[in-house]
Amino acid sequence: MKSEDKSKTANNVITLLTALFGLIGAAFGIFQAQVANNLKNEVTNLQTASQQTIVNVISTLGEDAQTSNLTESGDTVAATAQLINVYNSTKDQNKQLTSEAQTLQSENAALKEQVENLKSVLLNTYSIDEIDTVVAQGYLDEIETKRLDNLEMLDSERCKQVASVKDLYGTTHSISYQLDPWQEAWAKFKLDGKYDTFEANIVTSDDTSRDANMSVEVYVDDVLVGRVDNIVRDENVLPISVSVNGGKVLMIKAVNTNAAGNSYCYITDTKLTVLQ
Repeated sequence: MKSEDKSKTANNVITLLTALFGLIGAAFGIFQAQVANNLKNEVTNLQTASQQTIVNVISTLGEDAQTSNLTESGDTVAATAQLINVYNSTKDQNKQLTSEAQTLQSENAALKEQVENLKSVLLNTYSIDEIDTVVAQGYLDEIETKRLDNLEMLDSERCKQVASVKDLYGTTHSISYQLDPWQEAWAKFKLDGKYDTFEANIVTSDDTSRDANMSVEVYVDDVLVGRVDNIVRDENVLPISVSVNGGKVLMIKAVNTNAAGNSYCYITDTKLTVLQ
């Protein structure tokens, strides 16, 4: 090849390479611009997210955040440090409040125990009539009243629940319990320690034998707490009232004292109360 041709070829190669490098440089410049723009967008997004986080913190913590000088445009690192301080302060406050609440619960439990002990002494010292007087004068309140049929009957012998009974005076009593003590008749009810007093009336009806003579006894946890004697066929309504404070099982028992048949009696107008 002649020297002139070689020179011309070299010039062409140089021109081609120059154009190629120019294109590469332009493309790289565009790439750099895109990368820079993307990085800028990411930084903006991160800043926006950080600002939104602070906004959320302020919204959540309210006054605590405001007093800690958190701002929507604040430095994220500084805001994080302030947020940790607010969190630790809030945690300490909650810990103190929890401690105070536990102390109050302990004091309330001790006070409740003292009240229950005083109530137990009162119920075991005075008659139910005297307790009724205290209630009537407003020193104690009957906060719950239930009938005997509201309780679970645990066991029974010759005792059945009846929808109503008409006594010999002509008064009709609602849900009652018929006791048939040709031998012992009894029924046990679940108190579960929830009641303080038990009151009821004892009546006889036209199905009671004319020569019947009975006694009714009331037990709380197998301890005799009340008894009514000389229950005969007549118009009288005989009340019975006892303390059942703290008791688990109430037992009502009828005893036939002269072995007469058809010695029916009825436990009616029952009332269980909680005093406070």
